[in-house]
Amino acid sequence: MSTARTASDFATTFELAELSPSARRRLELAVLDLAAVCHAGRPAPAARIAVDTAETVFGTGRSTAWLDDRRLSPAAAALANGVLANVLDLDDGHSLTKGHPGAVVIPAAIAVAEHVQASVQAILAAIAVGYEVAVRAAVAQHDRWPQYHGTGSWGAVGAAAAAARLLGSDAATCRHAISLAEYHGPLALIMRSVAEPAMTKDGIGWGAMTGVASAFLADSGFTSTTGQFADMEFSDWDQRRVVEELYLKPFPCCRWAQSAVVAAASISAVPGFDPARITSIEIHTFDAAAALAASPPTDTEQAQYSLVWPVACQLGLGRYGVAEALGEFDNPAANRLLPLIRTVVDPELTAEFPQRRLSSVVVRTADGAELSSGITEPWGEGDDPGWENRALDKARRLLGPAPTWPIAFTSTGVEQVLSCLLQSVDRGAAD
Repeated sequence: MSTARTASDFATTFELAELSPSARRRLELAVLDLAAVCHAGRPAPAARIAVDTAETVFGTGRSTAWLDDRRLSPAAAALANGVLANVLDLDDGHSLTKGHPGAVVIPAAIAVAEHVQASVQAILAAIAVGYEVAVRAAVAQHDRWPQYHGTGSWGAVGAAAAAARLLGSDAATCRHAISLAEYHGPLALIMRSVAEPAMTKDGIGWGAMTGVASAFLADSGFTSTTGQFADMEFSDWDQRRVVEELYLKPFPCCRWAQSAVVAAASISAVPGFDPARITSIEIHTFDAAAALAASPPTDTEQAQYSLVWPVACQLGLGRYGVAEALGEFDNPAANRLLPLIRTVVDPELTAEFPQRRLSSVVVRTADGAELSSGITEPWGEGDDPGWENRALDKARRLLGPAPTWPIAFTSTGVEQVLSCLLQSVDRGAAD
């Protein structure tokens, strides 16, 4: 029987050797996935705004801005890299959290690791701690509050645990760090960004920065009121590893839309399919997905929080990738289809959410044909048997040829981590 432990106890006593080989592999590939996503997201406008502002507000130091390799303070790097990590909405997620733990935990951990010049093993252990704490905090938060708070709120707690671990905090200090992050974390009312897409999104950059700042405050003696999470006891620390439950995203858009894009992809792959002959499109999906924007996008945030734009691109162009998420948004083949799309909320699919995100697409054509995808689920769920290959294929696609992989990740700590992880791609290719 496992002994119940609090989050602060777990964060300060966990050892990397506790991970099974499969969990260790998932952890490494999760960091590789984030590196690839950040590399692809560098052209997005929010990434430049975030790094420039972070430097102005929080100053310089030994931590790296992944956008352009400038050196920042740990808080500045966590903010800038947290924004970059989620700037395409292509980063990993966890179904029960309805959010993105890696994008807030990994930038925070690596920013602090560079500051203290931690080893690769210490970095990976801290990231593992951050994931485990963040996901449990998210589930607890969703159970307690009716409003849907995005990743930055609960992710700040995981970021603080990871940062405190790297600072060598004891359990009492880590408890203050976690409680400070909970107290100061952003509200991140995500449905506001769903209704009115903007750069605010999940509040991930702010959550990463808050977690880092909280750990440094606690390390200097700053105390906190008692929070929900630092003293919450869990008995499953030894039986469950949340990194094995993570999903990967194939498309740069909200996870809620991804099953519909997969459904559209199955139709666009039908031999002889001609998008010019489409007369109507029905997307059958769950209620949260139906809340995504139905208007033509004018910027990348609107494209990412859209249900209809990714589907229109997939059907009209045969693809929806980074280029389509970043614009241009005036492609005639995609835009012709937008007014032909009707969204239908299916109560049975709604009942499956958030554990599963399911959709189907029905296309009718001018010659009277009806093409139906059937019920589909996004690729890369935690139980997807092809998870590792999907991670490696995605990394190759986003990072490009091997000589370009370490671009913008050249500081000592990050370079060491990535040199280990990028070998995974070579091993995968050799296999």
